[in-house]
Amino acid sequence: MLESGFEDLAESLSLEVKREIAERYFTHRKIIEEEIEEYFKTLKEFEKEEEKILREILRLIFILKDEDLIERFGEITGKNIKTYYDEYMLSSSYIRKRLFRELKSRGLTSKGKFLRLFESTYKRLLEKLPKYQKQLRSLKVWARRLNEDIEEFHREYDLGSIFSFFRALGESRPSELAGPVPEDQIRESLEDRLRFRRVPSPESKFVDLEGLPPWRKVSGDLLRLAKEAYRRHTGEAKKLLEDLSS
Repeated sequence: MLESGFEDLAESLSLEVKREIAERYFTHRKIIEEEIEEYFKTLKEFEKEEEKILREILRLIFILKDEDLIERFGEITGKNIKTYYDEYMLSSSYIRKRLFRELKSRGLTSKGKFLRLFESTYKRLLEKLPKYQKQLRSLKVWARRLNEDIEEFHREYDLGSIFSFFRALGESRPSELAGPVPEDQIRESLEDRLRFRRVPSPESKFVDLEGLPPWRKVSGDLLRLAKEAYRRHTGEAKKLLEDLSS
């Protein structure tokens, strides 16, 4: 009878230990899950900010048109925009009109208007960048800290060690919390499913133009590019200007 009492006490203590470990694990896990969800939600919302930047980049690509001029743009500014070059896109009059119809033309000649269009596009990009880059930097910091939290969580709650500890408690029948201790293969599969994956850093997903030089610093070289683009594609440049608001 006394032995039975000790067994009941041991079982009760074993169950209490498991319950406490499980509660702490799932409480902490819920916090991480909510932060990951919020992070990805913010990434999705940030796509709208990137669209504003990409719109100006695509306009620059439409204006320069040729790959060698776009490459030269990257050499002058230190920022490669060739990644967004798409030959099909450049041949689409519908995309061109969508991109330029809200802009106004300035200048006396078509060449003058074309050069002003290039200049104003670059300056708009510069104007929009500070807010965008500030948000991007914040997302980078968030991703780094979140991944650090995930690593810390995995160190604190090593599931392999937890399962081994549960086995060592030597419970003779299934626990209402943990269930039967799984076999190695099942346990490894469960550990893998429960393991958090690192969140992606935003620079792997979004354009980063940190340090794009001011117009006054590169205006001479960039205007020469625009002039060359106009010389090579005068007819198409005039069509582009026709898409602008009057």
